[in-house]
Amino acid sequence: MELVRFNPFGVAPTFNSKMSRLFDEFFETPACRQATTTWSPKVDIYEAKGLLVIQADLPGVEKKDLSIKVDHGILTLKGERKGHETSEEKNVYRSERFYGSFERAFRLPPKTDVDKIEAEFKNGVLHVTLPKEDVPEGKEIAIH
Repeated sequence: MELVRFNPFGVAPTFNSKMSRLFDEFFETPACRQATTTWSPKVDIYEAKGLLVIQADLPGVEKKDLSIKVDHGILTLKGERKGHETSEEKNVYRSERFYGSFERAFRLPPKTDVDKIEAEFKNGVLHVTLPKEDVPEGKEIAIH
């Protein structure tokens, strides 16, 4: 006899998981994921007041251990969370937090003004603001 986990919502994924997968596929393609890491910070990506904003939770990471790079339309967040010191005097009963280097890469949408990208790191949260280029709307050309 085989045990089957009960799923009250059926076998189809929920709307929320479908939307999450859609955003993951759009902003983080397999080509963008180049490094394997021991941990990966969680991010929120949203648009507000005409700006695209990426927020990354980075508790325990110091500002000096972070870097942000834009290259060929890919924004890369790199950093490191230092591990706790080990000593023979300390008995560790449980260690669930991840330490070490991480790297997250995101494909930037077209019309992102890379020269005006700003980043702020405060209280363990990184805010990266991505403004859009001021591209004039199309205009109609008179035929003579």
